[in-house]
Amino acid sequence: MSASPSSESAVSGLFFDGKRSQGFAAQLSRQDQALCLSYADQSLVLAASALRLGVQVGKARSYLSLEQGGVFESADQAGLMALARASGVPGAGGALQRLEGNLRLILISAVIVLAVLAGSLVFGIPWLSKVVANQIPVSMEVEMGKQTLEAMERLYMSPSQLDDTRLAEVRDAFGPYLAALAERHPEQSLTVLFRDSDTFGANAFALPGGIVVFTDDLLSLAEQDEELVAILAHEVGHVVHRHSLRSAIQSSLALWLVFAISGDLSAASDLSTVLPALIASMSYSRAMEREADAFSLDFMRDQGLPPVHFANIMRRLDSDASEEGGVGDFLSTHPPTPERIRAFEE
Repeated sequence: MSASPSSESAVSGLFFDGKRSQGFAAQLSRQDQALCLSYADQSLVLAASALRLGVQVGKARSYLSLEQGGVFESADQAGLMALARASGVPGAGGALQRLEGNLRLILISAVIVLAVLAGSLVFGIPWLSKVVANQIPVSMEVEMGKQTLEAMERLYMSPSQLDDTRLAEVRDAFGPYLAALAERHPEQSLTVLFRDSDTFGANAFALPGGIVVFTDDLLSLAEQDEELVAILAHEVGHVVHRHSLRSAIQSSLALWLVFAISGDLSAASDLSTVLPALIASMSYSRAMEREADAFSLDFMRDQGLPPVHFANIMRRLDSDASEEGGVGDFLSTHPPTPERIRAFEE
């Protein structure tokens, strides 16, 4: 229907009729409780109930969706919103429009989003990773461990260079305790391996599927075999709690969450984007180390082994790392060494 528009509170913009890509210079004004659109010597009266005000984003043009696919766009966001609100256009002055234009609401929303993100990284993802890990068959975890070991042996490790007599002594020392561990956790198979590695130095680590690796440097650093038994119990704690598998799942979920929020997989190359997920993964590792420490302490008490053996080897490892240089406790994947030593001494 044609009508003469009122020039009062008119908003200038472009009209797209939904049939052609060409836009027409147009003006939108209020006529009673309707809106009048004037363009190319034509005027249309539009019922407010048939219109929809689009959500404005930043400094982009605001738009008004018309009947039959038509759209009116304008750079005058405030003017278009005021006109739509006065005419009773659905959505005008709604929650999304108020949020986009209200700094206080924007800040509150940002705080809520950050709180949800932090809660998901610190609490949600560790819980979910544990649930997912427990659903993965042991046979699959064993295969993952074998493949991981093959890759590490190809890149970072070689067969042990220690003499057979020393290796036999360590195996004999481990024998009764491995039997006790197997009795406590019959569902978990355990395999202990000895390897030489300049990359890992004095270290021991647990792989998925119950593979525990000791390096030659760690065996040489130990002054008593009981110290190695304490480390063995700690690594078996990782195995029993499936920490390797959970850690891999957590890292994947944390990065997926960051990518989902950023909306761009290229964000992986942006340190400021990936850093929160990295820090979260480090805190997960610290929590897992504490859990493995607790397992070792409980096992040593049960077997009548003085927990001080763990404290002694930890002091030596910490001293060895300090002499060689390395990252501090904050960026370490382990809890601070003095904290761990106190737990075993007290």
